[in-house]
Amino acid sequence: MRKEIFEEGEYYHIYNRGVDKRLIFLNDRERLRFVNTLYVLNHFLTIPFRFDILSLEPKELLTPIPAHVDIVAGCLMPNHYHLMLKPEQKNGVSTFMHKIGTSYAHYFNTKHERTGRLFEGTFKAKHVDRHEYASYLTHYIHLNPKYLCRAKLGTKTGEMLKCIADYAWSTLPIYLGKDSPFSPSVSTRFRDNVLDMDAGEYRILMSDTCREMCRA
Repeated sequence: MRKEIFEEGEYYHIYNRGVDKRLIFLNDRERLRFVNTLYVLNHFLTIPFRFDILSLEPKELLTPIPAHVDIVAGCLMPNHYHLMLKPEQKNGVSTFMHKIGTSYAHYFNTKHERTGRLFEGTFKAKHVDRHEYASYLTHYIHLNPKYLCRAKLGTKTGEMLKCIADYAWSTLPIYLGKDSPFSPSVSTRFRDNVLDMDAGEYRILMSDTCREMCRA
């Protein structure tokens, strides 16, 4: 049984990785499937058999439900993921993450003809209990691709920031005023209302943070 109590109106950092640190996203098709599942299972009852999760069509097959959570930030890495969520109803986080984990593990195991657990265990969660932590956490989540970019670019801050900003499987493009595969699920409300920044201000802050964090 989980120890955390997810209170409505509060924000939480949710993360998990593959069992034995195994890769859980092998290609962009799998990443898109996971991201689109976040959207569908948060806003609709199930994923019908005849619904194409990659194209999100046809929408008329879906049964709308009240959102379980508000997804405000996220990033997919080869063997783990990060999300920042706010529950929109009682047990919203637990219900949502159970649906996501079950759906994606079934898809991945069927596709790769494997059995057993895909994720290390139940998802990990940390309460975002301070504004300063909320600001730091979006930077932390959005800078996760630094590990991929560093292997290609070293520690050149300007090139690193561009590489990180161009990484499609993060909500950073949305925070910078661009589209992302996360766009159906994530808006700029958190950036606008909680961080009180526009796209230009967030880019400047990310650049400053990158200089510090990308060398860590």
